Amino acid sequence: MTHTDYSRPVKDFAIPIHTMLRRDQTIEDAIESLRKRKIDEKVIYFYVVDDNEKLQGVVPTRTLLLKDPKSTIGDVMTKGAVSLRENQTLEEAIVLLTSHHLLALPVVDEELRLRGAIDIQLYLEETIDLAGARHSHDVFQILGLTLEEGKQKTPWKSYRIRMPWIMCNMVGGVACAVISWIFELVLAKFLLLAMFIPLILTLSESISMQSMTQSLHLVRHPKISWRKVFQRIFIEGRMVLLLSSTCGITVGLISLLWGGGVIASLTIAVSLLVSISVSASIGASIPLLLHAKQLDPKVASGPVVLMFADIITTLIYLSLATWWLL
Repeated sequence: MTHTDYSRPVKDFAIPIHTMLRRDQTIEDAIESLRKRKIDEKVIYFYVVDDNEKLQGVVPTRTLLLKDPKSTIGDVMTKGAVSLRENQTLEEAIVLLTSHHLLALPVVDEELRLRGAIDIQLYLEETIDLAGARHSHDVFQILGLTLEEGKQKTPWKSYRIRMPWIMCNMVGGVACAVISWIFELVLAKFLLLAMFIPLILTLSESISMQSMTQSLHLVRHPKISWRKVFQRIFIEGRMVLLLSSTCGITVGLISLLWGGGVIASLTIAVSLLVSISVSASIGASIPLLLHAKQLDPKVASGPVVLMFADIITTLIYLSLATWWLL
């Protein structure tokens, strides 16, 4: 496999576009004009230009197929399409493709005239398959890294990037230790509670991270529909309630095998249900809060969610145990 020079300008890789649309065309006219053209390249997006071929926006295929044929392209296009200047580097192009979750990017000159496009296939040929690319990027984001940061060459630069997020986990761990020390009386009297702490933390962390991932899907674009956000939160809330109930009942029943008593097992079950529900709510909320503050939720959410999930789960678990058992 040959290695591409990532410092080369994207104009060296841009492919011609034969599917450009005019903003004053109707959808009906646009589709008819596309049918008459000889189009050999793969079509991902339809880019809209004016009479001077300056980029005006982008139209997804779904819009062309489902909108009123009499509507004009200018009325249905998405304005402010993310684009690349032709003198930007291939490395910048790959970062933009990944960070904006796009399958293609238009390439424009200094006067914003459309000169071509590059698509995700270029990324695939130079790195890894699409599924692997998406997975590795999501993992980097959850760990508090970005693709650009992961390319740092020196250990010191990598350390400076990673250590703040590792500190979140350290703070969470120390806080859990302090909480356990505060509630040492109930732990000393009911050893069963201590035995199930790792399992309860693991379940709480897992479900909170799942909720966080669902929220990250909602904040991929700068402008989000809050109506859809609340709909998704409602659906996710019902799912979390089912998951937490199942986990609470299952773990509570299993804990009976240790002979700690029905009250201790009931405490484990109820605290697991409550802590998972609260942790999942936090996991879903943090990306939305970071997005509202114009921060990058993909980078910071993972470590922060894990920290809060551990602290809140331990606090709820031992507080309920102290209230019921002592």
